[in-house]
Amino acid sequence: MKNKIKIVIADDHQIFIEGIKSLIKDSEKVLLVGEARDGETLLHVLKAKNPDVVLMDVNMPKMSGIEASKKIRLLFPDIKILGLTMSDDADSVSEMMRAGALGYLLKTTSKAELISAIVHVNNGEKYLSAEMSMKLIEKMFDDNEKEEVERIPRKADITKRELDIVRLIAQEMTNVEIAKKLNNSPMTIITHRKNLLRKLGVKNTAGLVKYAVMNGLLES
Repeated sequence: MKNKIKIVIADDHQIFIEGIKSLIKDSEKVLLVGEARDGETLLHVLKAKNPDVVLMDVNMPKMSGIEASKKIRLLFPDIKILGLTMSDDADSVSEMMRAGALGYLLKTTSKAELISAIVHVNNGEKYLSAEMSMKLIEKMFDDNEKEEVERIPRKADITKRELDIVRLIAQEMTNVEIAKKLNNSPMTIITHRKNLLRKLGVKNTAGLVKYAVMNGLLES
């Protein structure tokens, strides 16, 4: 039988560490070889245990998961990093990936997904849960919507589906919520939004809503 993937857990909550132990105790693919409650201790554990993968919490005392990841990339370049945290903030995900993590999961992940993510990361592959992937996509889209619209949008013809999307955006629904409402994929809704921005000559969501209000599109 192939050797198991050796992992170390870095988390300042012992109850979470125990939970991970319970999830993987019977795994034929993963073996826990060490644990650490803070970033500084983690570096010593990695030197002593030489694992394949470290499960890294973002928020830890003494040294954050982001700082610890940067040091691991320098000191232990062969060790793969998988972020595992309660934070679904897209900025935290981006920082962890830039710091050297190959994957990112929420602590609410299932046993099957956790094992799958560890295997992918151990193989040098990037891994994001579906929900985290969507968060990053929405962040990339929203980053282009930071400036307020100062001018009146130009007239433009929009389709029935685009009108539906504009009305739902005005109701403060997210891309995921709109996708479910219209039986589309989130990526399809994001594409429609980008097309609307270009077609109407506006820069952001505020511009879309402003256009809709000025042209009476929100009236039933």
